[in-house]
Amino acid sequence: MIKTESMTINGISFVRTYSDTGHKVERDGVAYDEAIDPADTGRTYTESSEMVGEDEESDSEYAEAGRIMMGVSE
Repeated sequence: MIKTESMTINGISFVRTYSDTGHKVERDGVAYDEAIDPADTGRTYTESSEMVGEDEESDSEYAEAGRIMMGVSE
Protein backbone atom coordinates (compact mmCIF):
# COMPACT_ATOMS: atom_id res chain seq x y z
CA MET A 1 0.00 0.00 0.00
CA ILE A 2 1.22 3.51 -0.80
CA LYS A 3 2.01 5.61 2.26
CA THR A 4 2.82 9.32 2.50
CA GLU A 5 4.23 11.39 5.30
CA SER A 6 5.00 15.07 5.64
CA MET A 7 8.48 16.14 6.60
CA THR A 8 10.39 19.39 6.96
CA ILE A 9 14.02 19.69 5.92
CA ASN A 10 15.84 22.99 6.49
CA GLY A 11 12.48 24.73 6.88
CA ILE A 12 11.07 23.39 3.59
CA SER A 13 8.02 21.08 3.54
CA PHE A 14 8.30 17.80 1.65
CA VAL A 15 6.11 14.75 1.13
CA ARG A 16 7.72 11.31 1.34
CA THR A 17 5.93 8.59 -0.64
CA TYR A 18 6.77 4.90 -0.21
CA SER A 19 5.25 1.43 -0.21
CA ASP A 20 4.72 -0.36 3.09
CA THR A 21 4.97 -3.73 1.30
CA GLY A 22 8.54 -3.27 -0.03
CA HIS A 23 7.55 -2.39 -3.58
CA LYS A 24 8.86 0.56 -5.54
CA VAL A 25 6.61 3.54 -6.20
CA GLU A 26 6.07 4.60 -9.80
CA ARG A 27 5.21 7.83 -11.61
CA ASP A 28 5.29 8.49 -15.36
CA GLY A 29 6.80 5.05 -16.04
CA VAL A 30 9.75 5.48 -13.66
CA ALA A 31 10.03 3.38 -10.49
CA TYR A 32 11.67 4.67 -7.30
CA ASP A 33 12.45 3.03 -3.95
CA GLU A 34 10.72 6.03 -2.40
CA ALA A 35 10.04 9.59 -3.46
CA ILE A 36 10.59 12.85 -1.62
CA ASP A 37 8.98 15.82 -3.33
CA PRO A 38 8.38 19.46 -2.39
CA ALA A 39 4.94 19.54 -0.76
CA ASP A 40 3.45 21.93 -3.29
CA THR A 41 4.08 19.74 -6.37
CA GLY A 42 1.04 17.48 -5.88
CA ARG A 43 2.84 14.49 -7.40
CA THR A 44 1.10 11.14 -7.02
CA TYR A 45 2.54 7.65 -7.31
CA THR A 46 1.30 4.10 -7.76
CA GLU A 47 2.78 0.93 -6.34
CA SER A 48 4.85 -0.96 -8.92
CA SER A 49 5.35 -4.71 -9.11
CA GLU A 50 9.12 -4.23 -8.73
CA MET A 51 10.58 -4.76 -5.27
CA VAL A 52 12.90 -2.25 -3.61
CA GLY A 53 16.55 -3.16 -4.22
CA GLU A 54 16.03 -4.93 -7.55
CA ASP A 55 17.94 -2.23 -9.51
CA GLU A 56 21.11 -1.40 -7.62
CA GLU A 57 22.46 1.14 -10.16
CA SER A 58 19.46 3.48 -9.96
CA ASP A 59 19.30 3.00 -6.19
CA SER A 60 22.83 4.35 -5.75
CA GLU A 61 22.04 7.32 -8.00
CA TYR A 62 18.90 8.01 -5.95
CA ALA A 63 20.83 7.77 -2.70
CA GLU A 64 23.39 10.27 -4.00
CA ALA A 65 20.61 12.65 -5.06
CA GLY A 66 19.09 12.37 -1.59
CA ARG A 67 22.41 13.18 0.07
CA ILE A 68 22.81 16.25 -2.16
CA MET A 69 19.27 17.43 -1.42
CA MET A 70 19.75 16.98 2.32
CA GLY A 71 23.17 18.69 2.28
CA VAL A 72 24.93 15.59 3.62
CA SER A 73 28.40 14.64 2.48
CA GLU A 74 29.84 11.16 2.72
